[in-house]
Amino acid sequence: MTHGAALNRRVSDLRRIAARLKRTKMSPLQVCEAIIEGRLVERGVRSFFAGLPNAERHYWIASLYTLLMPQARRRKLAAYFTPPHLARYAIEMLVASGIRLGEHRILDPASGGAAFLVPLATQIAEKGRRRGEPTRKILHSITSTLHGIEIDPGLGSLSQALLNDLFKAEVQSTKANFSALVETADTLSLDAPEELYDAVIGNPPYGRIFRPTRKLKKQYDAVISEGYVNLYALFVEQALRWVRPGGIVCLIIPISFVGGPYFAALRQRILQGASVLRIDLIDQRSDVFLDVLHDLSVVVLRRHNGSAEAGSPQSALLLVNEDRPLGTIELPTKATRDVWALPDGEDRAPVFQTGLSTLADYGYIAKTGYFVWNREQHRYRVGKKPRPTEIPLFWAHNVRANKPCLPQAEDGEEIVFAKIPHDCPGIIRSDAIILQRTSNRRQKRRLIAGTVRHDDIIGGRGFITENHTIVILPDPSKDQLLSPKKLCRLLNTSAVDARFRRMSGSVSISTKALRQLPLPSPHDIKTLLRATERTDDEAAVAAYAASVRRSKDSTRDTPTIISKGRRG
Repeated sequence: MTHGAALNRRVSDLRRIAARLKRTKMSPLQVCEAIIEGRLVERGVRSFFAGLPNAERHYWIASLYTLLMPQARRRKLAAYFTPPHLARYAIEMLVASGIRLGEHRILDPASGGAAFLVPLATQIAEKGRRRGEPTRKILHSITSTLHGIEIDPGLGSLSQALLNDLFKAEVQSTKANFSALVETADTLSLDAPEELYDAVIGNPPYGRIFRPTRKLKKQYDAVISEGYVNLYALFVEQALRWVRPGGIVCLIIPISFVGGPYFAALRQRILQGASVLRIDLIDQRSDVFLDVLHDLSVVVLRRHNGSAEAGSPQSALLLVNEDRPLGTIELPTKATRDVWALPDGEDRAPVFQTGLSTLADYGYIAKTGYFVWNREQHRYRVGKKPRPTEIPLFWAHNVRANKPCLPQAEDGEEIVFAKIPHDCPGIIRSDAIILQRTSNRRQKRRLIAGTVRHDDIIGGRGFITENHTIVILPDPSKDQLLSPKKLCRLLNTSAVDARFRRMSGSVSISTKALRQLPLPSPHDIKTLLRATERTDDEAAVAAYAASVRRSKDSTRDTPTIISKGRRG
């Protein structure tokens, strides 16, 4: 049985257990405490937890707690816990960055079910035992250097119960108390501690805050872009505030921040306040957290201490059983909001090079599709011909690489029309390129683009596209240096797609990232696409190389001008 299949089976078994336990009068915390203490003999529970190592057992107990929570509460807390192998990896990165367990003070700002505190405490205890340290000293090393903050009181109590379970004998012999290890509070509402931490580690909650308070927006303005507030961005900011200069931040967060338009401020804030040591990609979108899909990363930062970190940040593809190095990350040379470029393990040329162009240089603009169909279902219909107030509506499924787009319904026999006012700004009345705005991480190409000729549109009054598409249009204020058809061919090449993938950490195609996408100069690609002996992919590779080479040659040929300054 594969790892994924085995995990799915265990999740299904845990759901069945949770469904039965919900019918009891016990609270989620009481259920979990009974399992920890061996008092719960409910059918299936003993066999589910039997024989598991402590780390695995504690993970599944914490996961059971979330399944027993009311669904609305669980969603609000974004309570999805870190599996043991991922927590161990993050701790390894913390140690590799210079943090000494049992000596340096470490905070988990969203400690949940103690997914990090338990393995951290375990490693501190093992280190002390190897040194022959007395029990009291070992426990003091744990309680004086580890600290967690958890917003849910039940989870805070569960963390304490798990730590007591881990150190049963030690607790009985010394009467140790782990109650101060986990503080019940909202991390995001707290002021910075008097003594900053040496390291912050954790898996903060993800999710948009739709109605942030004015106070919250003001407090975290440095990481908010366009009014979009995401929990994990706020936790990154709090971690950078609470770790000492030279200290380490290691967080498991969605990789979307490297290129997503709503995380532009977060990117700038990270570069202003820290050096990026590593970004490790997790090559699983599912089977990582119970009931959640995310493209995730392990991010390691060192807060600035007056000197920049030498070298370029490394990246590895983190798998379940092996790690595959990918290369180095391309970051902006200054603390800007520009997108970052991830490596892909293919030893490709840098994404951002001098001599390259953008869509704007070609004379084109990009914008997201206008029509939000699930909000405006009353405005569209399927038929053969448009009514006087209707125009064709293009869907993402109408787009095929380098093919003319046809506004057909999914059955392929009729056309989809939308009732749109004639003065609507979303109407397109020119030739255009349409791209699918959402993609699948496993599909061969992230960018899939097709063309539309306005003269071929039924009704002749223009067309509209839905919001799962991106439209590339001629800029009326500029000359177009490449035809839409040839530009479409360029966008569908593997060379362009590879660059975009490295700029985008999300399966959604960002319009802003597309506008920043480096392209070969229009002159070079136009010339090379004419060559019949080359494929489009070969032409794009050659055009990129020619554009960069010409830029380097022109730089070498330009004399350096030195101006004299006044003497004071």
